[in-house]
Amino acid sequence: MVSENVRELIGRKRTMQVLELLVSDGIMNYSEIEREVNSSSDTISEALKLLCEYGLAERVEQSSRNVQYRPTETGRKFVTAVESIETILRD
Repeated sequence: MVSENVRELIGRKRTMQVLELLVSDGIMNYSEIEREVNSSSDTISEALKLLCEYGLAERVEQSSRNVQYRPTETGRKFVTAVESIETILRD
């Protein structure tokens, strides 16, 4: 049975989009993510918070004005797993 944590990550608005963006681009600051994701800043902030909480992304604070996000290895594996599910659904 799929856990509530997985359902929350996959089902939450823009969370997978933000994670996929981080996996494809590497390390990004908040404004770069905001430019790429067509959503409210609250939704993006919530997605980043959730991704960090589950260890799929890391928040790297260089200074109070320079905060960046990057995917973890677990985050990369999570995206690969979700892509595998999409392949199953297409076949």
